[in-house]
Amino acid sequence: MLNRCIFFICLFSVTISLVYAQSFENKYAVGLNFVKNEYNGDYGSGIFDFKKMYPAIGISLSKYISPSIDAGLQGSFGTYGYYDTSENMFRGLKYDGSLFVHYKFNNGYIFKEESKLSPFVSIGLGLAAYGINPALDNSGTDKTLSATIITKGTDIIIPLGVGLKYQLTNLFAVQYQYLYTFTNADNHDQNRGPNNSKPGNDAYGQHVIGIIYSFNNSYKNKDCRCDFK
Repeated sequence: MLNRCIFFICLFSVTISLVYAQSFENKYAVGLNFVKNEYNGDYGSGIFDFKKMYPAIGISLSKYISPSIDAGLQGSFGTYGYYDTSENMFRGLKYDGSLFVHYKFNNGYIFKEESKLSPFVSIGLGLAAYGINPALDNSGTDKTLSATIITKGTDIIIPLGVGLKYQLTNLFAVQYQYLYTFTNADNHDQNRGPNNSKPGNDAYGQHVIGIIYSFNNSYKNKDCRCDFK
């Protein structure tokens, strides 16, 4: 419980610093994200498996650093799990948050800065925590089953991603990002024995579709195409 409190206090502190560190010369944006979580661990791999959906919702805050770099904070909350058979499954909740850096390809070197299309790659560092929701149905039919995710402990995570943003207007953009996240733990999926085990720590993927709103200050900085940063 203490670890989770520290986790969310840290996220709140970073969020406040990102918002209040802005000036008329520093561009920032906020995003609302719709997320599909994909587990990869001892039970098997759900990467790019759309048979079972584990949805989540997230937010992001980003700041323009240079034509090549954006930095910010991104987090999500939602369902997390894996289902193969009634004996080979788990389901629970996952909270995660990370600081990230985007390298943008519409930086004047690869694509024009004025391009509405902005491909990017990203790397982050953050934390993930887990929870149990008694209302969740593990098997798809039997609601008497309890969630089998282990919630003790908080993971360190390293998300690596690729994405594409398209600027609809000066203020609004849509964005797709795929994140593959490495963790430092291998116990939250409650491994049932050596036959279900595989080397390495747990990991997870995320499809992230976002709506991005940029706070336009181009009237204060007319030499910078800030509406696309």
